[in-house]
Amino acid sequence: MADPDGPGACGEEAEQDEESPVSDPELGASADADMELLRTLLSRTLGLGGDKPERVLDELSLDGVSRFLRSERCKNIVCMVGAGISTSAGIPDFRSPGTGLYANLQSYDLPYPEAIFEISFFKVCPLPNFRGIPTLLGYLAPQPTVCHYFMRLLQDKGLLLRCYTQNIDTLERVAGLDPERLVEAHGTFFTSHCLRPSCRQPYSLSWMKERIFSSLVPKCEKCQGLVKPDIVFFGESLPSRFFTLLQSDFQKVDLLIIMGTSLQVQPFASLVSRVPVNTPRLLINKEKTGQSDPLMSLMGFGCGMDFDSEKAYRDVAWLGDCDSGCLALAELLGWKEELEELVRREHAAIDAGGGDKDRENPENRRGHNEKGDPKQRQGHKDEAQREPEKPQGGSEKPPERERDTPQK
Repeated sequence: MADPDGPGACGEEAEQDEESPVSDPELGASADADMELLRTLLSRTLGLGGDKPERVLDELSLDGVSRFLRSERCKNIVCMVGAGISTSAGIPDFRSPGTGLYANLQSYDLPYPEAIFEISFFKVCPLPNFRGIPTLLGYLAPQPTVCHYFMRLLQDKGLLLRCYTQNIDTLERVAGLDPERLVEAHGTFFTSHCLRPSCRQPYSLSWMKERIFSSLVPKCEKCQGLVKPDIVFFGESLPSRFFTLLQSDFQKVDLLIIMGTSLQVQPFASLVSRVPVNTPRLLINKEKTGQSDPLMSLMGFGCGMDFDSEKAYRDVAWLGDCDSGCLALAELLGWKEELEELVRREHAAIDAGGGDKDRENPENRRGHNEKGDPKQRQGHKDEAQREPEKPQGGSEKPPERERDTPQK
């Protein structure tokens, strides 16, 4: 390990630039998104305009969802995913007793477990964060899970409008999801940047791994500033791409599939309330979550999930691990053998080609020559948008990521 009294260790304040870049387009995008959510809530509460709820599922069950998914009415699917889809790959969730991330950070000199994700602590004392990265990512599990490949299958069939992920492990990319179909709401380890606003030199995943396993605090080769993975810490803004795309995606969505998340982290969790009132919502998770708070429901703001009440008309919960849930849905759709073959083929390719190399360039394995470009397969469904890269080092762009509770 690096010398605890060396550069970047606790007790020596890491270099910071006082000015932090502020992106006006991003501020506008987040403000517009918040205003649109407020309009939706008021409209539903007061009954002002908009569609009246209509039951589009013939049965509130996984069978009902599968029949709807096969119908002509289901053309655009949005997936919202959290840490639970990666646990079978060996990546821990946050607070599961004994196995969760926060339960295994005692040796990293943190004042409290959540500090590993706080930008203010990282800038002053980055070493514990980099020591904890191998624990956090396992380090970067080489093989995506069945759940990741189920989303890949949705993409290959031209049904995936977008995947919104809270995960920073890059496994969606490794599974072959097109970057244009992916919104990494809490950032990613796939790239890193120098924190100095005047520099912002980019670095690759392999560059970062080399320094972490050499027990070094990553420093910029250009200016010697601190280099940080492009993940969103507590105290930082979410990427502008998140706010820009949600405004169009959640108006087009025909089916929302939520997997492996507790729906506790804001603003990500609020996305479930942005879909049209007739859009079915399927939760695949170990326990029910995202349900309406009784007090909020009395006030007319019952826009959360409703699985069990007499008024339930569109929400379905399948309880269990995410891989089993995806296999069960694939079987009902007649896709199980295709999904299992995709998993076998892709895992074999990863084993044969070396995980790191393929992680840096998933296009090497994705079979685009066989199936065509995902954007072309989507055709008329969506003009995928790219957002210019935003600086990751600032901490002044609202709304900030809130502290999370465990993702189940």
